[in-house]
Amino acid sequence: MVTIQANPSLRKFYTDDAGYALADAVDTQLFNGFRTVNGGDGANEWTGAVIAGDGTTAFVDAAGNANSTPITDAGIRRIIQVLDDANMPMSDRFLVIPPVGRRVMMGLARFTEQAFTGDGKPILNGKLGMVYGVSVHVTSNSPIPSLATTARIGLLSHPDAVVLAEVSGPRVQTQYKLEYLATQLTADTIFGYGEVYDAGGVALAMPNA
Repeated sequence: MVTIQANPSLRKFYTDDAGYALADAVDTQLFNGFRTVNGGDGANEWTGAVIAGDGTTAFVDAAGNANSTPITDAGIRRIIQVLDDANMPMSDRFLVIPPVGRRVMMGLARFTEQAFTGDGKPILNGKLGMVYGVSVHVTSNSPIPSLATTARIGLLSHPDAVVLAEVSGPRVQTQYKLEYLATQLTADTIFGYGEVYDAGGVALAMPNA
């Protein structure tokens, strides 16, 4: 129908949506790969995570109770030390936080004001950029653990902690279906993931509000 109407660009709306859906699915699955880092057992959700406030207190205590605290400068530095102690490369480290984590960090002068950043750009554009050599990324796709639905999980890691392997990248195929007088559009991808270095990443729990 799109081709007959001589407006092929309409198909772009479908391919864009399909590509986003695939990227979201890969992102969600890859995040799950970090459930076992830092000693997590994998059987329970995020047992290797620490609270974002100090970077050392376990998210889930021995009794199975979960706790979370807002992300702090001290918490980030403590987790960086965990990666340092594990001899993980300093290059390419990343911090992934939910929007609530970004809100808290934007309120910390150390990460935004000119006296600490040298240019004050985070105040102007809202981009946190780099923190102690760690690139900062924000996603609304960060998990909400079932043990504490009021919490959100972030990550401070090196890419080698959990590896993504794509057998086939996202692709879009079309086929004209005569019986429907329409074109069928299919998007697919083949991928897998797995933990490589247990001490190469740390999940951190923070309140979801």
